[in-house]
Amino acid sequence: MGQIVLEKSRIGPDMLTEQIPEFAVQSELGADIFRRVETPSERRHHYECIATVIRDDDLPRVVAYHDDARKNPERMIAAEARMRQTAALGQGFILADPRSYPVPDTPRMRLEFLLYLDFFRHWQIKTLEIARIKTLIQSGGTLTPPEISRVFRLLLDFNQTTQAQFFISAFMPHLLRMSQEKKDDRWQNAAYALRMIGDLLLRSGQAKPSLNAYEASIALGDNAFRRGLAIRAAFAADDRDATLRHLEQYERQWQLPAALATIKTVISSSDSGEAL
Repeated sequence: MGQIVLEKSRIGPDMLTEQIPEFAVQSELGADIFRRVETPSERRHHYECIATVIRDDDLPRVVAYHDDARKNPERMIAAEARMRQTAALGQGFILADPRSYPVPDTPRMRLEFLLYLDFFRHWQIKTLEIARIKTLIQSGGTLTPPEISRVFRLLLDFNQTTQAQFFISAFMPHLLRMSQEKKDDRWQNAAYALRMIGDLLLRSGQAKPSLNAYEASIALGDNAFRRGLAIRAAFAADDRDATLRHLEQYERQWQLPAALATIKTVISSSDSGEAL
């Protein structure tokens, strides 16, 4: 019997990221919006959550985690709408029964299937890795600083705020001690981990603990990005003094971007902040 030879696929990573810059998956609060991030120098890619679209009385509201999402909220809403309105994406099937697989019926749908299939693979790898590390911690094992920052990177990229609580409880005391003692490795893994803990806490509505994490990260190495996050967390925590303090520190070194300038205007004209 002759062998079937398929024409070489013309579908490459550029086509996926250009034609489908972001896509949605269901999450605890609504729909998480992801994008595929290419790293050509390493011939690899990963996925990161850049926003969550929440529907209040069927009206979409965008909670942005990335500048692209803040600048293009309509694209986040469009991605969530595509997910809801595309029947094939919600079709149940049995992994071991190809007869139940959804069938893409448009060129774009074929691309989306490939994208979701690749995302599924990354999701499974993430799940296995997080489970492995959790078991290691529960059995008394230890992690190196790069391993600690890697697990928080996985949790943040996939927006696993609930799962993150276990790891925050496990590593926060150790990382805070490193911050107090001004001890970090040459790659600033402790500062990086603390910043990501701040992100995860802020996303889960824990503004004050988030601010503590950002300030501990800044103690190990100040930069505009970390200082800006501290301003956002202080403002969300309705901590006027901390917001003004971090704004002052920011302006001593850098020019305020528009979003932080808005916070300054609001906080300077009232006794308390209102989360933007």
